[in-house]
Amino acid sequence: MRKQLLWLGLVLLIMMSGTGYAQNMKIGFVDAQKVLEGSKEGKRVKTNMEEFVKSRQKIIDLEEQELKQLEEDLVRQGALLSPEAKKVKQDDFQKKLMEYQKKATDLNKEVQGKKFDTLRDFNKKLEEAVKQIAEKDGYTFVLDRNAEGGGSVIYAKENFDITSKVIEQVDKNAGK
Repeated sequence: MRKQLLWLGLVLLIMMSGTGYAQNMKIGFVDAQKVLEGSKEGKRVKTNMEEFVKSRQKIIDLEEQELKQLEEDLVRQGALLSPEAKKVKQDDFQKKLMEYQKKATDLNKEVQGKKFDTLRDFNKKLEEAVKQIAEKDGYTFVLDRNAEGGGSVIYAKENFDITSKVIEQVDKNAGK
């Protein structure tokens, strides 16, 4: 809804300002996903995130193996144990299962938070690079081709695509 109002306002502004201003207006677009995948900084961010996810998954996998081992021991020894000893083992297994589930949930939240923070930080770098290019090259507007909600650009001539410039600028800024 907010995006639609913004677009409506933009269209009205262009229409009311007359053709003189519209002719001097320069609009570009950028494919933010392509910048994430194509820039050195984006690749670095993606690699770091993948390594973080793998490290958390490894923790979960180890805990899961321990649980499976406990369960196998319980099944194997079940007939040999006294009812009291069997109950103690079952209670221990249930306690460890609940701890595992909580840990898995906590680690998943940690991964989601890290992804959010990482993408937010990358988007700040992307915005800075877009701003630098827009100011240098005189763009009035720069739109994200793949914005949420299906994208904010339905059609654009390729000569208005500044994605490659943004990739270069993001990498240049990362080297500072």
